[in-house]
Amino acid sequence: MQFCLEIWGTDYEKIKETCILAEKLGYYGFYYGESLAEIDLDCWSIISNLSAITTRIKLGPVITYLIPQYRNIALLAKQATTLQDMSKGRLEFRTGAGATHDYAVQWWYPYGIDYPNRADRVSLLDEGIKVLKLLWSKPNVNFSGKYFKINSASLRNPKQSIPITVAAKGKRMMEIAAKHADIWESSYLSSGHFASLKLKFEEISSEKFNNASKIMKSIELDVIIANSDSDLEYKKRLFAMERGPAMLNQLLRHSLVGKPEDIAQKVREYMDVGVQQFFLAFQDPFDYNSLNLFMDTVKGFTGNNAN
Repeated sequence: MQFCLEIWGTDYEKIKETCILAEKLGYYGFYYGESLAEIDLDCWSIISNLSAITTRIKLGPVITYLIPQYRNIALLAKQATTLQDMSKGRLEFRTGAGATHDYAVQWWYPYGIDYPNRADRVSLLDEGIKVLKLLWSKPNVNFSGKYFKINSASLRNPKQSIPITVAAKGKRMMEIAAKHADIWESSYLSSGHFASLKLKFEEISSEKFNNASKIMKSIELDVIIANSDSDLEYKKRLFAMERGPAMLNQLLRHSLVGKPEDIAQKVREYMDVGVQQFFLAFQDPFDYNSLNLFMDTVKGFTGNNAN
């Protein structure tokens, strides 16, 4: 069982300290947000620095964007290869089609980047992952597609293969995950809903690629954990103030919220339906007491999951 942290923010000292603590506590992975907005620093600079001060924990972006206007795909391939070799094989490459157009356009428009519609984002993702895999495995690459073009490019291949996570819920996205991913991930679902979606994913994987058992199953969840009822209610109120009452209601239905015994039971329920990895966004990513309390809670029945 693998427990991973999703981190954001612009205070590098806090990010660094949290990563060091996460490795010490036994978290499997530490993933930092990627965007041009002011809520984040440059993702690849951050995780490259973290690779130099850690030895075991996996590192990567929360999600890597393959939009051509944002970053040349050959440059992205080289960044990933460099980090994979620097970190001695600890890069986890996470990607997906991105958020809905109406929501995400606000993050891209100020920088002159045209955010594609969903159909284009899905097709772009499929083609982009194919190009990356070629650049990571072949000595010389020629490719001419709808979105990407490579003209006899030669990049040094990574010494160890780079694992790919694809976030997917819809049928077409799950087909892309089944075709390309080492890890399939879905977000903010109850254990029952995850079980239903997992069955659909395994049907797609088995029928089209015969690889259902080879792909790890992961879920992204928010976390609010506290030892006392009063502390828990205080954290819920903070969450509601930050993200709104509607998001709190969703959180209570589809996330890990409660005291340690509640969290332990919910984790067991997800494990029982086939979750093998938890990708966790704590209400306060720098609340060290909560990070510690959570790991103490899950160690009791999973063992130390790290490395």
